[in-house]
Amino acid sequence: MGCRNATAELRWALAAPAFATRAFVTWACLTGTFAAEILVAAALLGVPAAAQAADATTPHKGGTLVVALDGSGLGTLNTQMTSATSALTIADIWADGLFARDAKGQKVPHLAASWDVSPDLKTYTFHLRPSVKWSDGEKFSSADVAFTLLEVAKFNTYQTQTLANVASVETPDDATFVVHTKAPLAVMLDAFDKEVFPLMPKHVYEHTDIALNPANRTPVGLGPFKLQSWEQGRALTFVRNPYFWDSPRPYLDSVVVAIIPDMQQETNALLRGEIDFMKLPYTQLKRVQDAAADGKVIAHKVELSAPERASLDLNTARKPFDDVRVRQALLIAMDRHRIVSDAYHGFAAEAGNAIPEQFTDLTDPSIKYSELYPYEPAKAAKMLDDAGYKLVNGKRFAMELTYPSAEFLRVIMEPMAQILAAQWGAIGIDVRLVGLDVQLWVDKVYNQRNFDGSLVSLTGRTDPMLGVDRSFLCNSTHLPYVNPTSYCNPALDAAAAKANTAAAADRRQYYKTYIEIVARDLNEITLTNVSTYYGVSTRFENLQKQFDISFNEYPNWAEVWLKPGQ
Repeated sequence: MGCRNATAELRWALAAPAFATRAFVTWACLTGTFAAEILVAAALLGVPAAAQAADATTPHKGGTLVVALDGSGLGTLNTQMTSATSALTIADIWADGLFARDAKGQKVPHLAASWDVSPDLKTYTFHLRPSVKWSDGEKFSSADVAFTLLEVAKFNTYQTQTLANVASVETPDDATFVVHTKAPLAVMLDAFDKEVFPLMPKHVYEHTDIALNPANRTPVGLGPFKLQSWEQGRALTFVRNPYFWDSPRPYLDSVVVAIIPDMQQETNALLRGEIDFMKLPYTQLKRVQDAAADGKVIAHKVELSAPERASLDLNTARKPFDDVRVRQALLIAMDRHRIVSDAYHGFAAEAGNAIPEQFTDLTDPSIKYSELYPYEPAKAAKMLDDAGYKLVNGKRFAMELTYPSAEFLRVIMEPMAQILAAQWGAIGIDVRLVGLDVQLWVDKVYNQRNFDGSLVSLTGRTDPMLGVDRSFLCNSTHLPYVNPTSYCNPALDAAAAKANTAAAADRRQYYKTYIEIVARDLNEITLTNVSTYYGVSTRFENLQKQFDISFNEYPNWAEVWLKPGQ
């Protein structure tokens, strides 16, 4: 809809219940006089005078919050089926799980009121909250949890090791869910965190093709809000879930997810007060930090988020990448400091090794890529000579480097790819860059495995078993974001198995072996370690608790309320 139709759209927006206190109109039109009309109209329909005078520390209901996303990877909203950032952010609006995390990473009960773990760490018993309903009014029970684990989680990129370790499941009654495992895993319980194990309704998915079920786009969930409408390419509107288990939450009337593909336009909208929340790209972070001086927005760093890392996958089933000397030479020919300074504008660090530094009790900082593979183009060229890839007419070999081109990722991946192409080109490697829509990229890399090199941004979750192992262990599946490189090393798998089954105090010794093997073989080269930042409006109370309880990154807004008078 163009700006010439803005007045009609404004009338429609103000008439819609979801926009009773906040009108949202096409982001491209929200400028100048029209933006002012929106804000005035919203104020006229806003919070009553009595509520405006209320104590700001007392939660009250009402208001709409606008989340902005670039919309990439939204083929499905079901995050048992995808780990795309847009879908993960949206999932915490409508979905929920057995437990979440607080600011220190401690587990907080959600749909499981409590749980017990047997002394041998092989039996997990979850005691579910009674009288809970799905957002469609149907009863929630232990059968839903069992169905999610046994039938839906097989599509989940984070659950590959969890499922392999499940011996059996019991549902002795509607409020009890029991998992028996084959072997004790140090972090088996972590696999049931709401971020990596959102619960799905059996009554909606049973006897259907789960991957094609329409509910993947029109979800039924247990979260604080439920989907009201999805206007393709523009916005998704979520309204308060009347059956939410944690009454009187949520306090907001609705959450609108605005699709804004351009990161600069998204940031403009945040600074103009047209949206309330966005994940900040590093290209815009300094700008929002500077603008925060006016007190209307903040640039919030999630201190305890799951470590995020940019990585390079190399297809070891193809020449020349089947030769470890070539893979090592590619790393030596990279100036990763320039990647940090140019692609990330300084808001990142060079990764030390395969296990992120945030896992302080598990990683081994003595093993550093910067020392094992310092930037030495001449040495890299010599290694390629020795591997049989000598310069012929100025070229050694050609390769294709692909990356997801969705806007939030593109602003990092594209300059990173250009830097690598230039640096590898300097030693005679002819690099062709291919940026693809996320779904096309996923199909090319993980389904077809038709690639030479692929850049990806991955999260380590709360433990290497969930977020790191998937990049390196043997993998015969074609699940998105699970090792697409055809690399398979039984010694590495054995080290991971020992690390995952050992007592907490003993895990580090096995991860040292793990790190050493990966540092030698380099099927996937971890490039950077980055923090997550959000741009957030200050119109709301209790935001800090929202970020803290997410821990892994994504807020669900159940605790947040609009400040009186906003």
